[in-house]
Amino acid sequence: MKTGVGWLMVAALAFGAGCAPVKRMVLDPKRDFDRTPEPGAPDYNDPAAWAALPSKRDDSDATPIGMRNRQHDAPVDVFFIHPTTYASRKHWNQPLDDEQATRGTEFTLRAQASAFNASARVYAPRYRQMSLNGYLPADDADRDKALDLAYADVRAAFEVYLKQWSKGRPFIIAAHSQGSGHGLRLVSELLSERAADPSLRKRLVAAYLIGAAIPDDALRLTIPGVPLCAAPAQTGCAVFYNSFEAGEDRPRRFERVRAWYPGGYRTVDRPRLLCVNPVTWRADETLSPLSAHLGAVHAERDRPLPEPLAGRVSARCEDGLLSVTLPDGEWRRWWFGGDQHVNDYQLFYMDIRANAAQRVAAMSQRREAAAAEPAPAKPQPKRKTSRKPASKP
Repeated sequence: MKTGVGWLMVAALAFGAGCAPVKRMVLDPKRDFDRTPEPGAPDYNDPAAWAALPSKRDDSDATPIGMRNRQHDAPVDVFFIHPTTYASRKHWNQPLDDEQATRGTEFTLRAQASAFNASARVYAPRYRQMSLNGYLPADDADRDKALDLAYADVRAAFEVYLKQWSKGRPFIIAAHSQGSGHGLRLVSELLSERAADPSLRKRLVAAYLIGAAIPDDALRLTIPGVPLCAAPAQTGCAVFYNSFEAGEDRPRRFERVRAWYPGGYRTVDRPRLLCVNPVTWRADETLSPLSAHLGAVHAERDRPLPEPLAGRVSARCEDGLLSVTLPDGEWRRWWFGGDQHVNDYQLFYMDIRANAAQRVAAMSQRREAAAAEPAPAKPQPKRKTSRKPASKP
């Protein structure tokens, strides 16, 4: 996938495995976070602050050959948080008028968010994402501050979505890479048992938090009440996976993970990560057969999405990572080696598309059944009986 956004993601992986002096010299932002001018904040009441909205034409409307964009009558919404598409050293966080980052974000709508347009209306905010270079500073504190700023935008956008457009509809949270880290925090603060409003969690179809290294204790500590998706039609659950080519060594970037927990970011050495197989949609180590794979879609910038390639990928969760086989040709081992981070969505595009529809149907059935149940009878107030005074003899 030789696209601009693909290069950005690949560069992160390559330098992430390199030596610290190279990282600091080549990719570190030029200034400490507190000395860097903060880009202007987005106004999410303005449609221009959104990369995708159901009311406008955008790259999330793209469909592979033979598929249809059904956002106009979709019964649920998807709130999509895009991955890193900004790589400048000038700022820790993206100025929203950066044209190259904007083009990269539009590509992620085509390659990733569009997988949901058969069953959900797509809402995708632009946000002051942390720069790719922010992953590589010598000081974790600067990176944490940059991620906090980016997350504040994501949460503000979600709150505007709830107020302006949601109208009580069920929703999917979907994201990739940096976006999935913000999505985890959003689920923790607003949709888990930690949230102030428990009713909001009842509207969660599923959270597809793909391509972020999430330690398995996050289910207990970070998103209690939101289980790992263990069945294809389960709702109110979360999907995680990080793909790499079968037979290759475990990518070095998973040796040391910095993840968000309530109270702040923590560094975890060689954690066991959360993994759901995106072919079987189960959280076990069973190898999926090629015949079960519904289709990969190899997206390219400014081109229509091609016909899906079905039956080309088998997958298995191994030690918390998703081991995958690859289709021939463009998919096979570009210069980034076995780490398939850039293809997390595209390898399983049709599987994600079908699974979202399956979970949406299950949610709709559940809500219809709940609406059909008779309301519990209200207890009738007891009638007061008047007692006549006993007659005198």
